[in-house]
Amino acid sequence: MIAVEVFDDRRCWLGEGPTASGTNNNHVQWVDVLNGKVLSKNIESSKTSEYKLNDHVSFAIPRTNGGDVLGTANGPVLRNSEGEISKLPGRKKDEFKSRWNDAKVSYTGDLFLGTLSYDLVPKASGLYRISKDGSEIKKIVSEVTLANGLDWSVDNQTFYFIDSLEHCVDAFSYDGQEITDRRTVIKFGENEIPDGMCVDSEDGLWIAFWEGSEVRRYDEKYKLSERIQLPVSYTTSCAFAGKDLAQLIITTAHNNEMGKHPQAGMAFICNPGIKGKATNQFGL
Repeated sequence: MIAVEVFDDRRCWLGEGPTASGTNNNHVQWVDVLNGKVLSKNIESSKTSEYKLNDHVSFAIPRTNGGDVLGTANGPVLRNSEGEISKLPGRKKDEFKSRWNDAKVSYTGDLFLGTLSYDLVPKASGLYRISKDGSEIKKIVSEVTLANGLDWSVDNQTFYFIDSLEHCVDAFSYDGQEITDRRTVIKFGENEIPDGMCVDSEDGLWIAFWEGSEVRRYDEKYKLSERIQLPVSYTTSCAFAGKDLAQLIITTAHNNEMGKHPQAGMAFICNPGIKGKATNQFGL
């Protein structure tokens, strides 16, 4: 049994997208999507901070030169260390009201980012790629309902992607830019909703389950190998952090049900016994 404890007791309506950066990967950052907040906490010093935007924000990934790349609903945008905002290329206007959702940076520096429609219209969303120099955006997967967790294998030759309402994890071959050869590698039941995910240093997939009260690990052969139980319903995502990337940060949501669980919406931490991979930062 992998024991969890509260890492940060600020309660998020929809906590998502944890990252780790800085010395010893101790600067942990995540978002409260629907409240437009970017929160952070240092694992060693316990110092906390946050800033607020006038928009929903679904991801906040550190930039190599300081600041963040942000998935604001109408973005994405770059924010520098002084809080100044500049735009990146955006998607064409969606037929249905939509926002960005999960995102990660590839080892080659491109930003992969997905969308969802607020009404979860079937097949109305997609997965996109923004070039590392910020000059181009391209839709790379169409007919997605709820673009969610994504990451790469340790050798960077496999790209993993979750469409939550298809209840599966799909894998693609990856050549450093393009993704091809889509196949389903893990299929869940119709009542299981996979959310955010990350890959560890042994090619295990750690997947948070919305309304599932847990994070599961699937090994390199896609077999269930670990379960982490949480005292909340809505687990949303996870990322490795801290010295040696030996700790797992798990974000959750209270989902406007503040009284359901006292710790709903808080961020949690545990020592899973397996080390992870570092967060790739955006180069601009």
